Amino acid sequence: MKSPTLTQKSPFVRQNPVRMKPKTSKAPFFWGMAAALVIATLVGGMVGQIPGWPVPLRPASLLPVSDKVYDAPLGGMDQQTARRLYRQAVQDLQSTDYTAALDKFKKLEPVYPGLKDFLALHEAEAYAGQGNEWAAQKKLNMLLSQMPDSVLKEAARYRVGQSQMRGREWEKAEKTFQEIRRDFPNSSYALGALYYLGAIASYQEQPEVAAGLLRQYLEECPNCKFSSEAATLLLKSLASPSQADYTLIGLAEASAGRDLPDTIQHLSQGDPEKTWLPLGKALIRAGKKPEGVQKLLAGLPSAKNMDEFREALDLVLNHSGSAGLSLLRKLEGQALPVGGDYVLWRLAELEPSRSTTLYAQILARYPESDYAPESGWNLLWPLLNSGRRLEYLTQAQRYIERYPYARSAPKALFWIGKLQEKSSPLLAKETYQKLVQQYPNNYYAFRAQGRLRALSGNSDPGWVTFAGRQDYPVQLMDIKQLDILPPAAAFEPGERGRRLRELAKELVAIGVPEDVNLLLSSVMSEVPASVQSWSAQLTGDRAKGLRLMREAHEAQAKAAFLSGRSTPPRVPESEWKLLYPLYFNDLIKDAGAKAGLDPFLVQALMREESYFNEFAISSSNAQGLMQLLPSTAKEVAAWEALASFKTGDLFTPAVNIRLGTRYLGFLHQQFKGNSMLSVGAYNGGPGAMKRWVQNSDCLYSDPDLFVERIPYAQSRDYIKKVFASYWNYTRLYAKSAI
Repeated sequence: MKSPTLTQKSPFVRQNPVRMKPKTSKAPFFWGMAAALVIATLVGGMVGQIPGWPVPLRPASLLPVSDKVYDAPLGGMDQQTARRLYRQAVQDLQSTDYTAALDKFKKLEPVYPGLKDFLALHEAEAYAGQGNEWAAQKKLNMLLSQMPDSVLKEAARYRVGQSQMRGREWEKAEKTFQEIRRDFPNSSYALGALYYLGAIASYQEQPEVAAGLLRQYLEECPNCKFSSEAATLLLKSLASPSQADYTLIGLAEASAGRDLPDTIQHLSQGDPEKTWLPLGKALIRAGKKPEGVQKLLAGLPSAKNMDEFREALDLVLNHSGSAGLSLLRKLEGQALPVGGDYVLWRLAELEPSRSTTLYAQILARYPESDYAPESGWNLLWPLLNSGRRLEYLTQAQRYIERYPYARSAPKALFWIGKLQEKSSPLLAKETYQKLVQQYPNNYYAFRAQGRLRALSGNSDPGWVTFAGRQDYPVQLMDIKQLDILPPAAAFEPGERGRRLRELAKELVAIGVPEDVNLLLSSVMSEVPASVQSWSAQLTGDRAKGLRLMREAHEAQAKAAFLSGRSTPPRVPESEWKLLYPLYFNDLIKDAGAKAGLDPFLVQALMREESYFNEFAISSSNAQGLMQLLPSTAKEVAAWEALASFKTGDLFTPAVNIRLGTRYLGFLHQQFKGNSMLSVGAYNGGPGAMKRWVQNSDCLYSDPDLFVERIPYAQSRDYIKKVFASYWNYTRLYAKSAI
């Protein structure tokens, strides 16, 4: 059989040479180890009887996994030092300093008996990084043989196979991956093993076997880790690919963002009902907009779900210019399997004169649609706005009963309370209390709390913020101290579940999200959203972490309301803090104090502007944490005498926060300290806000109504988002109430 050749593009090749086990006689080694074991046992027994030596010495590899996660030996390192060393070792691995990582992990072996399997796995990674595959496999096999109950046995077996692949031990690797498919058929490792088996068959020049395995892999997961490589190998294995083959290959290439000409060619030869969306997107990216738009339009009736339809229609409208409205009108008359409600929704946005009719059609034809609740609100609000208050009260109650999970449900409830204040203050109190209980982190809970104060004989603080606040935390919140884990019973019942949770708790405290996820994914069907959010934030993707937590809370609340519960499930404080984390505290406190701002307001505004992504760029070219336009930033930099300022400095947190707080402070001066107007002006511009104030007849008589009547929907919603965050930051972190 011809020996396969691996290119540098292969996922199995390392830059450093692979060192396998030296070919020496096994007999001397065996008898030497046996003798050493006997001596160690005898010496261990004697040493165990010597005063001051409470633990018999044993070979480290024979130490059992301890019930204690951390157990410092006499004169050993304390737990905080151990955690820091573990974290540094993982960082060394990630930065490819394998020798330093290996040294640190070995030092941790006597300190972390409960994490012995994790240490072994990492030491194997370090050996593999050095090119010493023999040592890597030896360490992994030790884990498998001496810790058969380890949660890492699947991961260890999989890594043995990967090591064998890197060492070109094809027969051994094939056997290992076949065993993984047999023993762990429902795991993610079984799917990865399927790819490796296909790759082995390809390298061994068995094209038919390779094609069957690679097809199966791509059918099960067209956008997985190895999908792009699988597509390449599948194409190589086929003399004349079928339409189904081109479909699999094209979809995998598109998901990986592969070379556009090849991807377009393969998608074009695939099944049009399956490739229309990625093909249309690829054509648009390649500069062929008319062709891409036509492909998307032709494919819309083939959309399998709302996500596909919505993405395609948005692309069509974004790249059709003035023709978008006429295209929507044509779609309005078609019988679409999915997406008819979204067509009507987009038409209502583009044709305000028809919006009432279109919203009514959505409610009548698609009452369970994602767009039905907001369509209902858009029909409800004009009743209140035109003075038909009794009709509003009746319809709003029905709306909340029908759509308690809707984004506008707390808004509808708040305005019921506002109307009740005039006729029945006691009923208004009940309504506001219900709102705070059912929608605790909502903008309208913030406003309901203010109205409750007013109805209790105090003053409604409105949108007042507190410059020079003294209870703003100076230290950053350490998310490693948050208890983000589910209860022990969610791991496994009984003592084993308790022990697994203790392991996970220590890994969280160390701050190694990869290990936490590895542990949880080994014992749970799905890693909890709190852990996913924590992991993303700890590794620097703060925006993703916040989105994950927000979506999880929204889904939980909707499920609770749909099940008939009157209130959403209780959210642990740790999850609230993941959703409203504190970042850049020292910069915010210093810059906010100079600008005369409440630091919680700056934190809230920054959260809504960028989700704490210092490299964020908006569609209007606003940049950085506080999303400043370069033109505005240059002007403010001149106020601050930053002569060396460059636009690229907006991605530096200290500069962005300094300029952003200075500009927000300037707006507070313009609007006489009114934070609500200042925040609205930060988004819509001071000129626009001055016009809205000048044209308003309710700013002072009913500021809640003023906010609802701001003509710019974006600025109107922006005020609500920022003050919802402000409300949550103060209730979570402030030592005194607002």
